[in-house]
Amino acid sequence: MTGNKAVRYHEIDLLKGLGCALMLVGHAVRVKMDPPGGIDKVLLHIMDFSGPIFFFVSGMNVMTFLERNGDKPGFKATRFYLAAAAVLFLLGYTYNINRLSPFMEIFQCVAICTAAVYLLMRLRLPTWAHFIIMGLLYALYLVFRIGVEVRPEFEQFRALREAIPLGTDISSPGIVGALRELHGQTGPMIRMLFVHFSLLPWITFFYTGALCYRSLKADASKTKYWLIFFIALFVVSPFLARKVFPYLFLATYLDLMLRGIPSYVTMTLGGAGLLYLWGRKYYRGAQNYDNKIVRWLAARGEMLGKESFMFLIVHWWVISTILLIEMFVARIAESRGMPVYQLNEWVRAILTIFGTIFAVPWFAKLRDRWSQTNRYGTKIALIMVVSIILTFMFFLPAAPLALYFSYGASFGFAFIYPTLRLRLRRRYTTSPPATGA
Repeated sequence: MTGNKAVRYHEIDLLKGLGCALMLVGHAVRVKMDPPGGIDKVLLHIMDFSGPIFFFVSGMNVMTFLERNGDKPGFKATRFYLAAAAVLFLLGYTYNINRLSPFMEIFQCVAICTAAVYLLMRLRLPTWAHFIIMGLLYALYLVFRIGVEVRPEFEQFRALREAIPLGTDISSPGIVGALRELHGQTGPMIRMLFVHFSLLPWITFFYTGALCYRSLKADASKTKYWLIFFIALFVVSPFLARKVFPYLFLATYLDLMLRGIPSYVTMTLGGAGLLYLWGRKYYRGAQNYDNKIVRWLAARGEMLGKESFMFLIVHWWVISTILLIEMFVARIAESRGMPVYQLNEWVRAILTIFGTIFAVPWFAKLRDRWSQTNRYGTKIALIMVVSIILTFMFFLPAAPLALYFSYGASFGFAFIYPTLRLRLRRRYTTSPPATGA
């Protein structure tokens, strides 16, 4: 987040930025695409590393916060961290409205997983003890996930899933029906713990990132052991639970809801860890590169990492803007009897990349400038309320416009959260006791 003047860890910013970039391309391509061919599948599989990389590095951010603030005199670090996570969780529902999602989304996942990892890492247990806890948490998830494949109550869901062609994107009616069935078979607590961006399938990534950072910060010579560990995770992935989960990666968009299978977890976690070890050893910040192109690319990557929350809103807004323009052009062409052309998914991805790269810093500067004005919080709250009202007003008569109106609430969240976090920091900071002469 912005406002933090502490020393940045360039490799962490870059790696989080890489996760954002992969997420950006994956969303731009999957949102409206034909069934993928061979090369498309390879590229989409690479995009599947986006969430794991992002969450792995987010676990490291937990530790950087702890090392800077955990024992700071006069600062109630735990109360602040949990309060900030609660605010993030609740405001994150503006993103859920925008995504029309009945499940936990990425902001709720970041909130609950970072809060849980923060509390666990405060225990200062040895690394092996943390790994036992992490294994037990993942075992709980695996019991549920295997149950989806074998339990009778999920039989209708499995039948609907099998009828969906491989590579189908979210626009398929079959996916919507299957998601409704999955939603109907899981209560709110089950969804919060097990489905989509929930606690148990993702905490492994946050937890491992925190443990890796703490371990190497204390003793850099342990790098070789983490290297062996991450290579082993990556190599064994194709052989894990293949009879129960036949696909190494995600076969359809529906699998995004239940992606925490062993092969996916180990391969993407291993890949995230190896990328971090490379960055920790070789990367020293964009400013240290003489080549202008390399320096520009590295700086853009670090920027996405620093502004990751703003990025999550902006990149969907850019995608929606491109699709909305495409829709209007198509309707004009149809009304005039002209042929309708649609953008190739990879062309759309390129446009989205450049649009997002330039839009994120612009919105970030706008946020920083507006945050200095009077009644900033009141103004943002008003924008969010009006946005939500317009979203529900236009939902049935004009769904594309309703989606676009919902970005007002999402941007309001991205604009106000850093300010609320700063206010919480002030609230939980007291003057340290004066020392005697």
